[in-house]
Amino acid sequence: MKKNILLAIAALAASTSAFAHPGHGLESGFAAGFMHPFSGWDHLLVMFALGIWAARRPAAQGWQLPVLFVAVMAVSASIAMAWLPVALAETLVAASVVVMGMLLISPLQISRAMQIGVVSMAAVAHGYLHGMEIGNQWSGLAGMVLATAVLHALGWVLGRQTHPRMQKATQLLGGVMLGLGAVWMLA
Repeated sequence: MKKNILLAIAALAASTSAFAHPGHGLESGFAAGFMHPFSGWDHLLVMFALGIWAARRPAAQGWQLPVLFVAVMAVSASIAMAWLPVALAETLVAASVVVMGMLLISPLQISRAMQIGVVSMAAVAHGYLHGMEIGNQWSGLAGMVLATAVLHALGWVLGRQTHPRMQKATQLLGGVMLGLGAVWMLA
């Protein structure tokens, strides 16, 4: 069983389509923007993991993290759509995959300020890159924002589950994210 899991992780990491931004070929419009987060492993994994992780925070705090991410991502994407340059955004996106993977695995409690900082940095990187890919398509941005919120919500629902198998699945997801993020950072 462990051998099969390791082989699957290796296959994902070695696949050329597993790079954070292989070129999603967005055309334009709301539907293209909505589908965009589902077509890139980086965005899909981080959005889903953030929802899970946020659901495990104290109830009064947890819901604010996905909302913060969506807001900061939208602002960052808007800036990118105006073509303001930002260096190393790809590396920050890959690092966000690693960090979210570590947060899923670790029982470590981090301060509220650190939570906000981690979420904001990930949102800036994702928003900027996805905004660059969307170009000047504001309806595409609206679709991307909605899809991001949907992925957060799906993660939230799973994060609220208390079954021990769900905890193990979350840790496995965190491990996969650590591996993929590390590969993307080195690429």
